[in-house]
Amino acid sequence: MISPWSYDAVLPSPDGQKTVRIKDPGEIAMGGPTSATLIVSTGMTLESCSPSMVWSDDSRFLAVPRWTPDRAQQLAIVDVEQGTVRVLPGRYRVLQLESFDAGVVRGVDSPIYQPRPVAVAVAEHLARDP
Repeated sequence: MISPWSYDAVLPSPDGQKTVRIKDPGEIAMGGPTSATLIVSTGMTLESCSPSMVWSDDSRFLAVPRWTPDRAQQLAIVDVEQGTVRVLPGRYRVLQLESFDAGVVRGVDSPIYQPRPVAVAVAEHLARDP
């Protein structure tokens, strides 16, 4: 599990074929969680991402929180095979992602202050047209 406050994050996929890392991290606010550029070994990049990311159990998808302009987060699902990104509905304070198994992303929203468990079934969102 990677903390939303991390300044260094490298995460290999479960199959060992891909890697994702963050670049140019910085605090979203004084003492706040981190925002960074996400770089996938396939060549994809994504701005304004949290370092707290998880691979799907089949190594095809990457779940990562993205910061909005008003400092909330939304959950983005990166399809590394298709090179697409889908931002799911819902807004969060600070996501700490823990797992992405059987199509469900699990974690905690706001792990430090009033934590709330999160479980997002992403399969229905990925089946729809963007």
